[in-house]
Amino acid sequence: MDAIDLSFLEQQVLWGVSIGRLILSGLLLLLGILAYRFVRLVLGSLLKRFNKSGDIDVIDDVNRLLTKPLSLLINVVLWNGVIGLLALPEAPLNIHSWFSIAGAVVVLLVALYCAFHVVDVFAGIARRAAEKTETRLDDQLIPPVTNTLKLVLVLVAMAAILGEFDVSAAGLIASLSIGGLALAFAAKDTLANVFGSLVIFSERPFQIGDVIDVGGVNGVVEEVGVRSTHIRKFDKTVSILPNQTFTNAEICNLSKRDARRIRFEVTFTHEVTTLQLEQFLNSVRESLDQRTDLHADQSLVRLTNMNTNGLVVLVLAFTKSPGYDEYMLSQEEILLGVRKLAEEQGLPIMPAKEIHLSGQPPK
Repeated sequence: MDAIDLSFLEQQVLWGVSIGRLILSGLLLLLGILAYRFVRLVLGSLLKRFNKSGDIDVIDDVNRLLTKPLSLLINVVLWNGVIGLLALPEAPLNIHSWFSIAGAVVVLLVALYCAFHVVDVFAGIARRAAEKTETRLDDQLIPPVTNTLKLVLVLVAMAAILGEFDVSAAGLIASLSIGGLALAFAAKDTLANVFGSLVIFSERPFQIGDVIDVGGVNGVVEEVGVRSTHIRKFDKTVSILPNQTFTNAEICNLSKRDARRIRFEVTFTHEVTTLQLEQFLNSVRESLDQRTDLHADQSLVRLTNMNTNGLVVLVLAFTKSPGYDEYMLSQEEILLGVRKLAEEQGLPIMPAKEIHLSGQPPK
């Protein structure tokens, strides 16, 4: 049997490119068209092997975030191979070198794009795991870690791209050493803020949703980032505090208390007799003991002062619920109850003093 003559494959038809190279280039492009199905098949096989728990969210994230980027990466790698196979001419415009460099840069950029999506997949897994924990700081830790990883990937990709243009990243850094020193000095506050965020995430003095008081700022923690923490105050404005604030300032976490204190004073005139005052004190104590929303063993009703202003009675109680709405309701009911007892027993409450300016008669 005669051997098949393949010498025609060596025949050059375009820019000195042989028929054989054109056929191989066509096959590579065809493989690129089939890349999407290939990636779906491989990812599906890997998910069946490693995702034994059958986590639907993981499967959805992988299919949504990785299938198209990976198939695109395969395509640009194959296109880069086509550029190498075609062996485009160097003269007169150095076409082959320019296409080779452009192809390599595109591969690096698409690889960076894929790496971003891989990070997003793992961030989704970590986010769902964090939702199962009691603390909410884990949820807030994921975005800055994700962004940091992506920044590192960008820096690595930039160094690789510079290498394609024969630019040494190390030499570039060395040439910018003086500017880098000045930048480091200017960034000392940023480093302090990063350290502050590490303190927050490690010691966990508060978490998202807690009511805290720090540096005179009182409100609800909404967001904890690498550089700053967002606190929504009770007037609905948002204060953004640098994280270094939390390394030196006293942090009062109001959400960690197991009760809220109700404290007020009632002042009677000196017309009130000792018997009336004792009766009033006992009746207030009994009313507080009957309430189920208070810690019975922590209530206090005492005569604390006698002066020219009158007889001062202190009422002190602690609610079982630390919630603000429950606290306000309990305080209102106690205030109304104390006033009602004073009215029923005929005890005159000392009126507020009026201040008159010189030369103006009282109304």
